[in-house]
Amino acid sequence: MRIEVVDDKHGVIKVRIDYEDDLWLLSLLVSKGDLVKSVTSRDVSLGEEKRRIPMVLTISVVKLEFQAFTNRLRIHGIVVDGPERFGVKGSHHTISVGVGDEITLYKNSWSPKLLEEFLKLVRPIKLILVAVDFDEYGIALVQSQGMKIVDEKSISLPISGEGFEEAKERELRELAKKIVEVAKRFEVNTIVIASPGTIKNELKKYLEEIHQNLAIYIDTIANGGYAGLQELLNRDVLRRILRDVSISEAGKILSEFDYLLAKDINRVAYDLNSIELAVNIGAIEKLAIIDEMLSSFDNTKDRVEKILKIAAEKNAKIVIVPSDTPPGQRIKVLGGAIAILRYSIELDKIM
Repeated sequence: MRIEVVDDKHGVIKVRIDYEDDLWLLSLLVSKGDLVKSVTSRDVSLGEEKRRIPMVLTISVVKLEFQAFTNRLRIHGIVVDGPERFGVKGSHHTISVGVGDEITLYKNSWSPKLLEEFLKLVRPIKLILVAVDFDEYGIALVQSQGMKIVDEKSISLPISGEGFEEAKERELRELAKKIVEVAKRFEVNTIVIASPGTIKNELKKYLEEIHQNLAIYIDTIANGGYAGLQELLNRDVLRRILRDVSISEAGKILSEFDYLLAKDINRVAYDLNSIELAVNIGAIEKLAIIDEMLSSFDNTKDRVEKILKIAAEKNAKIVIVPSDTPPGQRIKVLGGAIAILRYSIELDKIM
């Protein structure tokens, strides 16, 4: 998913769907009462003839649904803006969104800090990509603003025979040093190495010899250099990293939750009622919530969005956890959300 914030003050966002998974993410982002603008099509009467024609409409969202077997998200709502000559204002309309489509979203309830947390589900905030083969390599920094090429170079190796293995090891060890230098310069500890064949595994080994605290992922691509970086940028490994980070962060919050549950039960909250009360008095320091709480399109989602908005504004740490993971399953049993409080408070006496 590609997201561009058009108006940070008023919550105007352009969204492009690149993968089927993005439709699920979009469903988390869109809420009842938001405005969605998109190119769509609609049946209109032209004299005695009815024709379906393309037009740009803006609708006020009423509900969402996934269209079975078509991998499309249907956004139902009331038309608030469209071509005057067709008289569509005030009528019901459904915008169907699929891979390759773009929409403009006008958030009814807007929090820039909450969007930052949502973006962590969509793409990495900061990591290093390395694409290498026997001819060239490329190193890039990926952050929320996009990809920046940090270093790229041609590699000169003997075609085969004597000296090939020694030259290859020398080049890869030198590349490993450069990667560590880049990681230190940009304060990044997550690296994705990709290559054809097994060269990625050899580079990973040399990296681990000189820096033990890097999180290193590997993937297979067709080419090194810039072309390989572009290929890698769209691979599933990036979403896997985001998932791993989310699971790790949720695990840390769960460990602290369990510790405080035994040592100071008044420093934790769970289930929506308790968390709602805690967030309204600014008491939440860390909040972990499963994605299912945002995927429903009912009163639960409305309550959760208000909780997240207030928590973000109060600088609480927020982690949205995939529900099909071990931390997600545990949090689901606890009501779908848990919180670490800034101080001890007897919430049951305030209710």
